[in-house]
Amino acid sequence: MNALEDFKAIDIQHIDVRGQNPLTDLIVVASGSSLRHIKSMADNLILNAIEAGCPPIGIVGDRQSEWVLVDLNDIIVHL
Repeated sequence: MNALEDFKAIDIQHIDVRGQNPLTDLIVVASGSSLRHIKSMADNLILNAIEAGCPPIGIVGDRQSEWVLVDLNDIIVHL
């Protein structure tokens, strides 16, 4: 989750749900200081995932940026 740390995400939490959730292995929750901050974190995360060859399979809330969910298959990120 360097993409979030690089953009100064606030209070990054990792929740390991392997064996408890059939949809994902890890849930990451992080906060931002403003709508613009959350949007830039989401954009950076998405760009890094694409460059790593793991494009998101779903993105929700990226237009309003009050809350963004990025589904990276084995990892779901809530901002």
